[in-house]
Amino acid sequence: MRFPRLAAAIGAQLKMIFRNRAALFWGLAFPIILLTLLGGALGGSANAGTLAVVDDAHQGRSVAIVKALRRTRGISVKLATDPATARRQVHDGNRDAALVLASADSSSSRVTAHLYTSNTSADQASIIRSIVSSVTMRVANPSPAVSFRSSSVDSSNLDYVDFLVPGIVAIAIMTSSVIGLATMLVDWRTRGILRRLKLTPMPLAEFFVSRIAASLCLTLLQVAVLLAFGRVAFGVHISSAAWAAVPVAVAGALAFLAMGLLIGSAVATPETADALSNAITFPMMFLSGTFFPVAALPGWLEGFARVLPLYYLANGLRDTSVRGLSFMHALPDIGVLCLATALLAGASLRVFRWEPSP
Repeated sequence: MRFPRLAAAIGAQLKMIFRNRAALFWGLAFPIILLTLLGGALGGSANAGTLAVVDDAHQGRSVAIVKALRRTRGISVKLATDPATARRQVHDGNRDAALVLASADSSSSRVTAHLYTSNTSADQASIIRSIVSSVTMRVANPSPAVSFRSSSVDSSNLDYVDFLVPGIVAIAIMTSSVIGLATMLVDWRTRGILRRLKLTPMPLAEFFVSRIAASLCLTLLQVAVLLAFGRVAFGVHISSAAWAAVPVAVAGALAFLAMGLLIGSAVATPETADALSNAITFPMMFLSGTFFPVAALPGWLEGFARVLPLYYLANGLRDTSVRGLSFMHALPDIGVLCLATALLAGASLRVFRWEPSP
């Protein structure tokens, strides 16, 4: 593989990408428009979700509180055993809130109820706080046997837009990678460009590497531009670990490029490629925790969301760029995205065609 020739091919691919106004619109302009609309209109809209409950008191009133919460509509209760683990689940976005019940002292039957929420969804935290406060006070009535308080697991300056921006970045990476590659492959196959490429001196591996490298350059630009826009326009609090978002974004782009390669290899016309790409990516936008936590979804939909690659891309970007978690914390998300890349690329190689269907 000759580097000068590969560099020239990457440059040519970048020129094609940046001359494609539709690709630039969907990859950069549309996410900014979507972020502006949602960030300006939705201060923190999310429904009540999943509450982790730790009962360290193990007495009548604490048990009654747990039973009352489990009977309450609009909130899902998951029992936990360790307060630190429950708080970490809220911080990482795996639970919407955590309630820790403990005995006030060893000589009385009073219970302290400490609710932990996240500021990344202020309205959702407010709804959960209202529900839990109402239940605990109802169980304590008429005597003041339960002391209720609430605090956030986040820095006090995090809000919903900090949750939203990494999700928009993930959507931008997905759409530009899938739709851009799928439609290009089908178009080049139907026009005979792929067939002519086989006759050039450039090895086919170099051609695909150049295309992937150009797409990854666009991915890095998307991350930088959209995070900077979120910071300037909405005051998004970018963490000191934001550099770890780069490997997450690269892994996500590779997974969705492999998905675009599979779609472009399997269909016969650009119109079909465009329709199939949208049919796959559009539902993922709303089921992968990009606009609201997946814990707010019904149980079966939450399980489905956790097998979608966009969920792991958005989660990894959010953990590193906003929540300040380390690169090591994002490794499971990167691992899942790399596995998705391998599976999708393997399937693509089995169905890839250089020539149009007869």
